[in-house]
Formats: sequence, structure tokens, C-alpha cells
Amino acid sequence: MTPVRGGREILGETSGDARRAGSEASRSAIIAALRRGGPMTRQRLVTETGLSRATVSVALGALAAEGRIRETAHDASGARGRPSMLVSIDASRAELIGIEIGRAHIAVALADGADTVIARADRDIAASTDVRTRVEAAVALLADIAAERGLDLTTVRGVAAGTPGPKFTGEGHRSQDLALARFTRDRADVAAYLVGHFGVPVRVENNTRYTTLGETATAGARNVAYLRIDEGVGGGVVVDGSLVSGSWGTAGELGHVCVDPNGPRCACGGRGCVELVASLPALLAATHSADLATLTDRLRAGDPDATVALARAADAAAQALAGVLAVLDVSTVVVGGRVAQLTGFLDRLDHVVRDVAPSWCTAKLTVRLADDDRTAGARGALVHARSAAETTAGADDQARTTG
Repeated sequence: MTPVRGGREILGETSGDARRAGSEASRSAIIAALRRGGPMTRQRLVTETGLSRATVSVALGALAAEGRIRETAHDASGARGRPSMLVSIDASRAELIGIEIGRAHIAVALADGADTVIARADRDIAASTDVRTRVEAAVALLADIAAERGLDLTTVRGVAAGTPGPKFTGEGHRSQDLALARFTRDRADVAAYLVGHFGVPVRVENNTRYTTLGETATAGARNVAYLRIDEGVGGGVVVDGSLVSGSWGTAGELGHVCVDPNGPRCACGGRGCVELVASLPALLAATHSADLATLTDRLRAGDPDATVALARAADAAAQALAGVLAVLDVSTVVVGGRVAQLTGFLDRLDHVVRDVAPSWCTAKLTVRLADDDRTAGARGALVHARSAAETTAGADDQARTTG
């Protein structure tokens, strides 16, 4: 896995004094070096970590006993004599779990100690399913994929999960609106269940923000706006390689940008939000379509009512994105969700964004569909799973899961 800027901060650099402070610090320094540089000899580890040969030897023995590393013979360019040994992180060991509990699907991803994704899977789930049933389904999916791939989930050290809805943290205040307060309760329930099931540190955040991390890593870009249009509308923004959070922890809520000051009230407390026009339920209601398949057929047939409704949805999304481009100067727009895949939607959005945004914002702009609309949220969650795994204050970490 290649996380955005934060990735190296999560893995951490250990100072010389800290490395010598104890065996755990030494083991952490070795694991960090192997993540950065891949398999290497013991001598190279001495150079990379600044540890003594004796300390490296003792630490490697402890890591081998824990099952976290392995050593294999390496014949260096046909040299005579005893082959050198290469130390590597055990790729068969699952250390991190990322979960997305979406509104209409669940996804999971597993990573080894080198932060390489070793398994991922997803399943559709009814939008009416309660959050407890969803998280139980995600854990069952993890068990299935672990059994299929022969992975041991008892070695997991950190878990992160994404759930829908804003997360109010930081300098702001929790919403008193009952329609929004449920998102906080849902996250607390998910955190409690996962801590109880796995017995390791757990973090729970917004699922679309995690998808932003996953899509940004795939794109290899440093300035990205991600918009997801499905059962709801959400998003996230990465600027200079870092996920933007904001004083309330809700930066990236593109679905709740006002595009019609005279529009109806939204559950967020605002008025005329993108979500009220562009979400899948909004489109189905506007076109009197029974389901997505019906709407898709009508669009392909050129039905005028469906075409107009889709254009309004694309225009609303484009208007919100144009504001992001002007304010944050991102150069890549990634759009995901089932609405984004409807015939004509992306072309309309691309055209309108380029028409209404300042010219300097669109000179090198890329607008594209999401690379992985199903498991990017779970893969992005692995970034925080690593952070959770390396948290030493367990009680404080569990407190943050409900923040």
C-alpha cells in the first residue's frame, strides 16, 4: 500500500536515543527500515537503523520468534562461499485491517507488516441494514477471505473502519441535530464491536474520506478532490499530499455544499445541498424511477425527464467542485459512486467544471472516474489502521474511536 504523505509519519522515524532505549524501539526501527527498503542483509540493517550488530541480532531473534520476519538465503552475484541471508517482513502475516461500511456495500482489506495489501473483498448490502448488522457482515467477510487465503487474523495489530456521515471533532462542537447525532452513535457502536472482537486498537472515521486516501494513493497525485455520488454524496480533499480535516473534522463534505439558496432544507441543517439533487435517491424520486436499472434504461433510451434530471445532478456536483478548485487549487478530480457511472454524467460534469471554474484551475485539470469504486475505502482505512497499531496508549486510543 502506498499511503499519501502521512504514510511515513505513521511508520515513523525513530531517533538514535529512542532506538537504544529498549528492545521494542529496536524492533520498531528494523521493521520501519524493512518497510522503506524491502528485504536487506543484516549488515544493511545495521547501516539503515544505526543500531549495533549485536542489537540487530537480538532484535531479529525476537522478531523471528514473533513471526514478523523471515530470513532466506541470497546468492549475491554468484559469489563464492556461504550465501548471505536476506531479512524480510513475513508477507503471509496479516497485521492491518481496513473496513468500509458504506450505505449500500461493505468492503474489507488486509495488509501485511510491509503495508502491502494481501487481500481485499466487498459485498453489496441493503441500504436499510442497521450498522450493527453491517459491521458483523464485514467481520464475517474478513473471516471468509482469511479462510480462503490461509491468513491468520490473530496476528492483526490495528483496525480502522469507515462509516457514513460527518464526524464532528476538533475545535467544533458535536451536532445537536438528532439526524446527524446518529452518525456519532454508529461510530461508537462500530468501534466497540471491533475492539471487542479483535482486542486491538481501532479507529473509526468517515468512509468517504478513507476512499479519498485510497484513490489518491492509486493516482499517485498530491492534490486531489474526490466526490462520491451514490446513496448519499460525500467527498474528501487531499492538498500537498495530506488529507484535509478542518476545524470540525468535516472537510470534504461536498454533498452538503449549497447549490440552491432557495432549495429545500437538508438533514445537515443547510439548504439546497448537492445531495438533495445528485444522490441516487434524489434522482430516482425526480424521475419517478423504481430503481437504478430502470433509470439506466431510461437514460440509454434518451428519456427527456431522466436526461434533464441527470444534467441537474451533474451541474450541482460540478458547481461544488468548481469552488474546491478555485479555493484549494487541486489538479485531479476523481468521481465515484453509481450515479457517476450513469451514461452522460461524467462528460456533463467535466464540461461544466471547465466552463465555470477559473481558467488557471482547469489548465492541467484531470477529471476521471474512480479507479476502484468498491474497495478503495477499505484500502484507505489501512493508513489509519497502521497508526492505530503503533499507538502505545491503548486506553487513550479507544477513547478516540468515539471522538
